[in-house]
Amino acid sequence: MSDNAINIPGNVSSDMQKESSKPLFTLQRGATRREVNAVEARHFVQGILSRSINLATLIGSGASTPAIPLMGETFRNLRAYLKLNDPDLSILLESRITKIACRDNEDPAKYSNIENLLSWLSQRIEGSLDSADDDKRVSDAVRKAFLESVDIKYSAEHSDVLDSYRKFVQGLGVSRQILARGGQAAFDVVNLFTTNYDLFHEMALESSGYAYVDGFSNGLIPTFNPREYHRRPIDLDERFRDHYEPVNPFFRLYKMHGSINWRIYDGNVVRVPRFPDITDEYQGDRQLIAPMTSKYALTQGSPYSDMFREFVNALAVPNTVLLTCGFSFADSHISNLISQALARPDFTLLAFIGNPAEADVGSPTRVFYDKAGGANTYFVYPSERELDRKRPLYFSEFADFIGPEITFGDDVASGSLGLGDKND
Repeated sequence: MSDNAINIPGNVSSDMQKESSKPLFTLQRGATRREVNAVEARHFVQGILSRSINLATLIGSGASTPAIPLMGETFRNLRAYLKLNDPDLSILLESRITKIACRDNEDPAKYSNIENLLSWLSQRIEGSLDSADDDKRVSDAVRKAFLESVDIKYSAEHSDVLDSYRKFVQGLGVSRQILARGGQAAFDVVNLFTTNYDLFHEMALESSGYAYVDGFSNGLIPTFNPREYHRRPIDLDERFRDHYEPVNPFFRLYKMHGSINWRIYDGNVVRVPRFPDITDEYQGDRQLIAPMTSKYALTQGSPYSDMFREFVNALAVPNTVLLTCGFSFADSHISNLISQALARPDFTLLAFIGNPAEADVGSPTRVFYDKAGGANTYFVYPSERELDRKRPLYFSEFADFIGPEITFGDDVASGSLGLGDKND
């Protein structure tokens, strides 16, 4: 395929022709860029999936919007609410925001990093400072507001977001089944990493009928044990073959910052039974969802350290492809691990982001984009010809690229689309 051309199969359907009028996207590898429509972008991604033997995804908070507001929006709403309804608590919160903002050389009025604030407050509380009681009041208020923002009625109010997650996991599942039919059944596992606390991954997997493990044992009180990630079910319907066949596809779900349905019970991390449209009362420190920076989480032992160890192990597997969406690269510990993996030629990153040229200089996305320019790094983002140049690449668009309804083409299925093969 010419490096200056993007080839689409000749038998393009009328439906696919209609797609050409939809938003344009830029595919970038190193200094090479190609502007494509949605159909071509889907074929490119499908080609990547068709030949990716070790597949992992990293989904950030941007994927669950508008169902789940971003932390910054939640924080701004809380500050405004307390200022009007609880002036005393508002004063305590604002005084702590001022201290941490000054430490981070940021404007207190614009400060919105819940993770950093909660990590800092936790350290102050554990240090038994004279202000520990007030710090605890502030921490509880912030955590409660965040929990309430995540505790939504998924299927009743946000079926569109759930549909995107469902299309996303089904596309991954179909790609694994295709590999298995091609005699590569050993590569039928997908590692799903997420920094989100919501239940969209679980609901999409279960409604799609896919088997998965989330690190918890089966039983009356599901308890976290990292060994669960290294177990998988066997398909007994295939028991009359020469050897047992594992269930295909199979997913491993890693919630790197915790989950809304995790609790501390009798010293263990447990997963509570939960119906997505039924809420339970805020339970303070028993709810294991405190959003904290990875740096702090790594010092907390299980389950956080286990999740990051599994992430490192997954990236270290030869010929791994990592797809990211809704992730801003603001979590430096995760971004650094990805950067380290990119130093190996057998690792590939496919990042779906907003237009990096429109990102603020010094923002995490822009910093990562500027540094990651190797042959094994691909970026997909809205074209500069978009009317809204600052818009993100929506998770629904990402799900359309991944979704199983697009068949693999011929030369397009190579996944290069004129960007070249990193093995050339």
